Amino acid sequence: MKIQTLALLSVCLLFAAQADAQDRRYTLVERELETLMEIWPGDHDNREQLQFDSNVEKKSLETGGHLRVHGQISRVDLPAFGEYVLYVEEYKNNDPSSIFRQRLYEVSADEEEGAIRIKLHFFKDGEEFLGAHDAPSKLKGLTRDDTMVLDGCDIFLRRDGDVLAGGMKTKECVFGEDSAKRYSDYQLRVGETGYWFRDRTLSFATDEQLEGVADFSWHQLERARWFSCMVDFPKKDGGPPVNTIDYVRIHDQGGTYPFTYRDGREMVFTFRNTWSYGMQRETLVVVVQDKDETGPTLVYGWGQPGSDRIGVNPGWIRLQCDLDTEKLVKFQNWLRPDS
Repeated sequence: MKIQTLALLSVCLLFAAQADAQDRRYTLVERELETLMEIWPGDHDNREQLQFDSNVEKKSLETGGHLRVHGQISRVDLPAFGEYVLYVEEYKNNDPSSIFRQRLYEVSADEEEGAIRIKLHFFKDGEEFLGAHDAPSKLKGLTRDDTMVLDGCDIFLRRDGDVLAGGMKTKECVFGEDSAKRYSDYQLRVGETGYWFRDRTLSFATDEQLEGVADFSWHQLERARWFSCMVDFPKKDGGPPVNTIDYVRIHDQGGTYPFTYRDGREMVFTFRNTWSYGMQRETLVVVVQDKDETGPTLVYGWGQPGSDRIGVNPGWIRLQCDLDTEKLVKFQNWLRPDS
């Protein structure tokens, strides 16, 4: 009888828990937090912004241009840092070894602030964790002792139209003492198509800007998609390009692949979403240039933004790019079984 009573009690508790879960009402901030974790992870790049800079003679940092930044945002499973954790790695100048920012973001719903709170964790020794966006196992075993948090440097995001926007509180992320006392001003906007950021350091006493780039204008990182591309050369001079010399994983926001052609010439293959001024729309573009991105264009092809495939075949080289999915990559491998 006691066993039956306990079993009945367990069933009742189970139904009660399910009912509580169904009746649970999420706050607006909690829903916004879920949205952020859904839309932000991925790769982002501001390659096209640099093109816009060049078009208006902002060709360097000295003339108000922007840094080339590639941002990789990944959601990671680290219970020691909470339920919502992001690994952030940004690099400069299309060079993954030139790290611009590396952080662990502890994200939570702050009901008192009415905002999403992002607590920045700085790695004490970040080198061993580089590349964790592609190899999350690198973060396994990470503890709070491996990072440090600076008081007052949290970021607060709130709904602003179709994006989540905000930044650090004014004069709270403070460094230095006396006349050298200064504070950071980092601002952020996150949407479905990418994220924007701008940051600077100012004098605590005078609010004069001490450090910053691009006149504190926004770095605009657009969401990138990854493609798998077959690079085919002819097997002999004058023959059709049917010999796959490489399978390249490349993103469509300025990803590059330098290679040597069969006659010894150095070339580069670039994948971009460029702005078609005459048509007032984006255009998906693949281009091959002599030597590097500053060299003459040898061949290019274009297509509809959002397409899952694009290619070009002028006869001496063949590029076939398909969205990087397991299914499409298998199809590519089946296409050239003798390569």
